Amino acid sequence: MGYIKQITIQGFKSYKDQTQIEPFSPKSNVVVGRNGSGKSNFFAAVRFALGDDYNNLGREGRQALLHEGSGSAVMSAYVEICFDNEDDRFHTGRPEFYLRRTIGLKKDEYSVDRKNATKIEVRQILESAGFSVSNPYYIVPQGRVTQITNMKDADRLNLLKDISGSVVYENRRKESLKLLTETDTKRKKIDELVQAIETRLEELRGEKEELEAYNRQDRDRRALRYAIERQREDALQRQIDDIDSRRNNGVAESDHNQQLFIQTQNEIAQIEEQTSQMKSDIELLKDERAQLETDRRESARSKAKCELELKELTDGQSAAQRLKRRHDSELRDVQQKIKARQDELNQLLPNYNSKKEEEAELRAQLEDAQSQRKRLEDKQGRTTYYKNKRQRDDALRQEIDQISVDMAHRKSVLIETRDEISDLENDIKRLESEIADLTLSIDNQGDNTMDIATQVQAARDARDNLTDQRKNLWREDAKLIAHIRTTEQRLGNAEALYSHMMDYNTSRGLHTLNRLKKLPQYANDLRGVHGTIAELVQVRENYKTVTEVVAGTSLFHVVVDNDATATKLVDLLNKEKGGRLTTIPLNRVHPRPIQYPKTNDAVPLISKLEYDLAYDNAFQHIFGKSVICPDLTIALGFARTHGLNALTIDGDKADKKGRLTGGYIDSSKSRLDATMQVATLRHELEEHRARKSEIDRELKKLEQQITAAQDKVQKIQYQQVQVERSYGPMRQELRAKQTDLQNKKDSLEAKHRTASSIESEINHLGNHQTDLETDLASDFKKSLSDEEEQLLARLAVDVRDLQRQLSTLTRERSTLEIRKDEIEVELRNNLQPSLDRLLTEDGDSGGNSGQTGRLRDAERSLKRISKTLDDFDSKIEDVDNKIEEANTQLMQLEVSKAEKYASNRELAKTIEKQLKRMDRGMKEKQTAQENLKEVQQAIRELGTLPDEAWRRYANWNIDKLSRNLEKINGQLRKYSHINKKAFEQYEKFTKDRRTLTERRQELETSRTSIEELIDILDQRKDEAIQRTFKQVSKAFSEIFVQLVPAGIGRLLIQRKSDREAGLLDDSDEEEGRATGDGVESYRGVGIQVSFNSKHDEQQRISQLSGGQKSLCALALIFAIQQCDPAPFYLFDEIDANLDAQYRTAVAQMLKKLSGKGGEGGEGGGQFICTTFRPEMVLVADKCYGVSYSNKTSSIDVVGREVALDFVEGMTKV
Repeated sequence: MGYIKQITIQGFKSYKDQTQIEPFSPKSNVVVGRNGSGKSNFFAAVRFALGDDYNNLGREGRQALLHEGSGSAVMSAYVEICFDNEDDRFHTGRPEFYLRRTIGLKKDEYSVDRKNATKIEVRQILESAGFSVSNPYYIVPQGRVTQITNMKDADRLNLLKDISGSVVYENRRKESLKLLTETDTKRKKIDELVQAIETRLEELRGEKEELEAYNRQDRDRRALRYAIERQREDALQRQIDDIDSRRNNGVAESDHNQQLFIQTQNEIAQIEEQTSQMKSDIELLKDERAQLETDRRESARSKAKCELELKELTDGQSAAQRLKRRHDSELRDVQQKIKARQDELNQLLPNYNSKKEEEAELRAQLEDAQSQRKRLEDKQGRTTYYKNKRQRDDALRQEIDQISVDMAHRKSVLIETRDEISDLENDIKRLESEIADLTLSIDNQGDNTMDIATQVQAARDARDNLTDQRKNLWREDAKLIAHIRTTEQRLGNAEALYSHMMDYNTSRGLHTLNRLKKLPQYANDLRGVHGTIAELVQVRENYKTVTEVVAGTSLFHVVVDNDATATKLVDLLNKEKGGRLTTIPLNRVHPRPIQYPKTNDAVPLISKLEYDLAYDNAFQHIFGKSVICPDLTIALGFARTHGLNALTIDGDKADKKGRLTGGYIDSSKSRLDATMQVATLRHELEEHRARKSEIDRELKKLEQQITAAQDKVQKIQYQQVQVERSYGPMRQELRAKQTDLQNKKDSLEAKHRTASSIESEINHLGNHQTDLETDLASDFKKSLSDEEEQLLARLAVDVRDLQRQLSTLTRERSTLEIRKDEIEVELRNNLQPSLDRLLTEDGDSGGNSGQTGRLRDAERSLKRISKTLDDFDSKIEDVDNKIEEANTQLMQLEVSKAEKYASNRELAKTIEKQLKRMDRGMKEKQTAQENLKEVQQAIRELGTLPDEAWRRYANWNIDKLSRNLEKINGQLRKYSHINKKAFEQYEKFTKDRRTLTERRQELETSRTSIEELIDILDQRKDEAIQRTFKQVSKAFSEIFVQLVPAGIGRLLIQRKSDREAGLLDDSDEEEGRATGDGVESYRGVGIQVSFNSKHDEQQRISQLSGGQKSLCALALIFAIQQCDPAPFYLFDEIDANLDAQYRTAVAQMLKKLSGKGGEGGEGGGQFICTTFRPEMVLVADKCYGVSYSNKTSSIDVVGREVALDFVEGMTKV
C-alpha cells in the first residue's frame, strides 16, 4: 500500500533524543498536543524527509533545523520514514522501504534502505510510488486551507493545470518551438553557403583547362624526378647495407674481445681474492710464528731457571749428608743421658711418695691433737672469764655462728678447688693424647714428605697440560678472528653488490628477514619461510643467463608454506618497518600442466634446474612456461604456435605476442652468482662464529680447569712447605705441651694439697663447733672436770712426741725431694731441650728427602721443558716453510695478475678502436639513412605514377635524367600563375554543395515533424486540462454533498468570451469544445455553492463566511486527492476554522476515505492529522500525544479517552 509504518526523529528541531514513534495505523491517525509542544515540528519533520520543504538549505538553514537546548550541542539530525512495501510500490523487493534524510553543519544527504542516494534519485523513487510532484495536496500544512480559500479564479485554473500535468506539455512545446527557430536559422545559413559555392564553381570551370595542360608536363617532370630519386635510393641502400655488413663483423669481433676482457677480469678478480686470502694467511702465519717465538723464549727462560735450580739442589745434597752424621752422634748421647736420669728418677719416686704420705698422716695426727688441746684450754679459760652461764652461752653462740660462717666459706673454696682439680685432670689427659699424636706425626714425617712431593709433580703436570691446550686454543682463536674479519669484509662487499641487484624495499625486506630468523622469539612465526627462489635453486653455469632473464625480480620472491605464514611475515615487516617482500605461498600456487613441444629444439627450462620437489609449484609458476631454443627464429615460431616464452641460451626472448627482447647481458653481474656468494659467505661466517663460540666456551672451561689446577698445585705446595716446615714447630709444640703437662701435674699436686688442708680445717672447725655446742648444753662450771684435766695433760705429751717424729720425717722427705727436683730440672731444662733441638734438626735435615724429591722434580721439569723447546723449534721451522711457500705463491699470483692486466689493457685498446670504427660507421649509416628518408619522402611527394610513365627512363643515367628534368622545368615556368588545386577545389565545392542540399532537405523534414508535435502537444494539453477539470468538478460536487447534505456545490470554468454572461460547468464542456473554444480561452475556475437548498440561487465563494470558505477549500482538496490519489495524507489542523457540524462531516469524510467507510474495509489511504478538536479523535484508529519537557519533545501512543480529555481541556482554555 505504501503507507507510513514508522517514523524516527533525532536532533531535529525540538526532538533531541532518538524518538522512534510506534507504528502508525494504515488508516486514520490523529496527533494531539499543546501549542508549542512540537506537533508542527513533527509535521515539519515528515515534510523535511519527503523533500516537500526545506530544500536548498544553506549553513544557517541547516543550523536552524538542529535542536537547540541544554546539554551538549547537537551536530547532526535525521528523520527516517519506514514505508510499508508489501505491494512492492517502491520496486525494491523488500517488505519495507526506508527513507532517511540527514543534515549537519556541512552536509545534507539522503539514504534509501541504508544506502546513500541523491535528491534526484529520491524524487524519482517517490514519483514512481505515486507521490505526484504536480499534486502537492497529499501534504496540507497550516495555512494551505486558507491559501486555497483566498485563491483567485485564475490561480485555481493554474492549480488545475498543474494537477493535469499541462506543465509538462508546455515545457515540451517550448523546447519544440526553440528547435523550430534553430532549424529556420540553419536553413537560411545553408542557402547562403550554396549560393556562394555556385559562384565559386563557375570560376573553377575556366581554370580546369589550363590545369590539364600543366598536368601533362608535370607528369613527365615527376617521372624524371622519380627515376632520379630511385637511383639515389638504390645507391644509399647499398651504402647502408655495406655499413651494416662491416658493423656486424665488427660487432662479432668486439663481442669476442669483450668476452675475453670479461673473462680476464673475472680471472683477475679471482686472483685478487686469492691474493687477499694469501696475504691474510701469511699474516696469520706470522702471528702464529710470533706467538710460537714468544712461547719458545718463555720455555728457554724456564729451562735456564730449571737448570740453575737443579745445580743448586745437587750442590746442597752432599753438605746435608755430612751434617746428618754429626747430628746423629749428638742425638745418641743425649738420649742415653736422658735414659739414665729417667731410670734414677723412677727408682727415687716410690720412696719419696711413701715419705710424703707418712708425713701427711703424721701432720694430720699432730694437728688433731693440737686442736683438742686448744679446745680444752679455751674451755678452761671461759670458766674464769665469764661470770655466769648467760654470758658464757652468749659468747658460745656467737663463736658457733662464726665457725659456721668459716666452715661455709671453706666448703665453697673446697668445691672450687675440686672443680679445678677435675679440669686439671682433663687437661692432663688431653695433653697426654696430643703429645702421643704429635710423637706419631713426627715419626711419620719422612713418608709424608715423599707423598706430597709426588702429588706436587702430578698437579704440575696436569696444570701444564691444560696450559698447553689453552695456548693451542689461543692460536686457533687468533686465526678464527682473522678469518671472521676477512669473511665479514667479503660478505659486506658481496651483500652491497647483492642489494644493488634489487630495489631498495626488497633489499631492506630480505635484510630484515635474515635478521628476524636469527631471533628465537620469531622462530615459530618464521618456521614456514623457506627462502628466496635464488637461494632454493641450483643452476649450471651455461643456463644462468637464461634463468635470470626468465625469473627477473622473481628470483627474490620468498617461498613460504602457506598464506598464514605470508601474513605473519608481512605483519613483522610492517612492525619492524623493514621494507617489503613478495611471497609465494605454496598452498595457493597451483600451476596448470604445460604441454611442451616434442622436439629437441625446445627444451623446458625447468628441466635444467635443480631444486627440492617440495617447492615444485613455485618453480613451475615462474619457469614452467619457458623453453630454450637454438636461435631466436626457432624461438619465435614456438612462442607463436604453443603460446610459450621461448628463449635462446644467451637470454634473447620471444613471447607469444611476437615481441622480441634481448641484447648484451653482463655475466659478471649475475644475480644467481651474487646470491650463491652471499649464501656461501654467510654459511662460512656462521661456521667460523660457531667454532669461535665453541673455542670461547672451551677456553672458559679451560680457564676454570687451569685455575682449579693451579689452586691444587698451590694447595699441595703449601702442604709440602707446611710439612717441610712443620717438623721444628711440631717438636716445639711437643716441648710446649710436655712443659704444659708438667705444669698441669704440679698444679694438680698443689691443688690436692690445698684440698687436703681445707678438708682438715673443716674437720677441726666441725669438731670445735661440736665441742662448743656440748659446752653450751652443759652447766656453767668454774673449772674443768677431772677427765678433761687428764685428757689435757695426755694431749700435751702426745703433741711433743708427734712434733719430734714429724721433724725427723720432714728432713728425710726433703732430702729425697731435693734430688728429685734436681733430676727433673736437668731433664726439663737441659737434656729434653737438647733432644728436641736435635730432633728438630733431624726433621729439618729430614727435609732432605723433600729436597731429593725436588731434585727429581727438577730433573723431570728440565726434561719436559727441553722437549717443549724442541717442539717449538720444529713448529717455528714448519711455519717458516709455510710462510716462504705462501710468499712464493703470492709472487706468482702477482706476476699472473700483472700479465692479465697487461693483456686486458691491450684488449681495451682494441675494443676502443673497434667501438670508434663502429661509431663512425653508425654516423655514416645515420647520415645515409637521413638522406634515404629524404629521397623516400621526395618519392612519396611525387605521388602515384603509372609504371609506363617512368619505365622508359629506367635505363637512363643520372646526367641524362637531370638534363631532361631541367628542360621540362623551364617549360613549366610559364604556368606559374595557374591554380594547381583547381581540380581538387572543384571536386570539393561540388561535394559540399551536395552535402548542404541534403542537409537542407533534412531540416525541412525536421521542421514539419516539430510543427506536427506542437499541434499534438496543444491538443493533449487541452484534453488533459478538460479531463482533469471534469474529474475534479465531479468529485467536488459529490464530496460537497457529503459534507453538506442539504446543499449543493459545483466548479465553473470562466472563458474570455463569457465576461458578461458566460460561466461553463462540466456539463457545458462538450458544448464549449464543439464551438471551437479551447483551453486558451479559459481565464479561471470559480466555485458556486448553496448550503441551505439544492434549488436556491447559489453563491460565489467570496460571498461565504470564513467557516464555509474553509469547508469549500477542504472539499476542493478532497476532490483533487480523489483524482490523483496518494498512499498517505498529512493534514495539519485542517479543521481549525470549521464549525462543529462541518468538523463532524469532515471527520466522517476522513473515516470514509481512510477505509472504514468503504466496503470490506477498503478506502482511499492512510491519514495522519493534527487537531485540537474531538471530532477527528472520535474516528481515529490510533491517537498520539506530543509532550514537551526540558526543551525536548516526545511523541507516544495514547488512548482515545486521553486524547479526548486533552482536546476538551484545550477547548475550555
